[in-house]
Amino acid sequence: MVNNPHIQTGRSARRSGDAEAFFRFVSSTDKRARHTLERGDDIKLRVIQFTDIHIPSEVELFERLRDFIQHHDSWGELAHKMSAIGNAFAHGYHGARRLYTNILKKALVGFHRLGTDHLIITGDVAHCGLETEFLEMRAILEVTGWWGDDLLTIVPGNHDRFNLYEHFARESMEKFFPIASSRNPRAKPLPGGLVLFELESNCDRADDRHFSEQWLPNTVGRLYDEEIDFIAEAKEEFAGRRALIVMHHHISDDWHPPGAENIGGLMGPAENVDEMLEAAALLDKNALVLHGHKHDVMPVDYTYGAHAVSCPGGFPDALRATIIDVNTNDELILTQIELKL
Repeated sequence: MVNNPHIQTGRSARRSGDAEAFFRFVSSTDKRARHTLERGDDIKLRVIQFTDIHIPSEVELFERLRDFIQHHDSWGELAHKMSAIGNAFAHGYHGARRLYTNILKKALVGFHRLGTDHLIITGDVAHCGLETEFLEMRAILEVTGWWGDDLLTIVPGNHDRFNLYEHFARESMEKFFPIASSRNPRAKPLPGGLVLFELESNCDRADDRHFSEQWLPNTVGRLYDEEIDFIAEAKEEFAGRRALIVMHHHISDDWHPPGAENIGGLMGPAENVDEMLEAAALLDKNALVLHGHKHDVMPVDYTYGAHAVSCPGGFPDALRATIIDVNTNDELILTQIELKL
């Protein structure tokens, strides 16, 4: 972590009193609470989730057009290149990358002012799966004081894994961030009686690649037996802790409006979700699920069965994040906030 004298971290930031200069209160699961972002004395751990950051690509239009006009061996290859062009230039900040970097820095500094202990990013750090995007995000995290496994948890999203320019060799996300992978989940205990289960919900690209990757990013999510068994077997080691399931793909579809992308189930909920939640309930019957993927903002009090779920929406579109507070009664209180511009 970079030492920056202007950045306050953890509990010391509670006294700064300037969180409202960065964020506005949107809603909370605690209807009794005042509309404040101040960290109360009964909060023993504060975690923040934000998601789908999509660092814009540096790919230039000329490079994409050059690929497009070259010979194509199949319609699938042509469709793939058309998808690559559309993806690269669909980002709202593609032509304003420096502005977007400054917006991210403001949010990350503001998270310190909220008295945050741990930051969770639920996938799609990159937009095109390129090394430059991963490097830029890592630099932003370092300069704002969020680098380090004790401070930061990231899981891979489909844009992080699906390299739209994969005809050229690229370094994988593991080169830049410590992350879980398909069939290899991770568990991270945090102070305050919390444990994070880090899952990669992308299809295994080596052994179980989805056919839709011919023309679309890996929009279909899947949880594997290895991940489900890992959670079930952790009930002894982490007995008595509150559990947070951290993944990228969404687990339900009754909270956002239908769209054209839902045709054929390509943006449907991840497979094997119910089996995963059954395993999580062995440890915590009300385990909280944090995910992204859909850029729609989820209501802060949304539940799936017995489980609260959080998706604050794609950051470039919504500029929102979710505060998860663990109080002295081991209750989880969710507060949605929005960055002030």
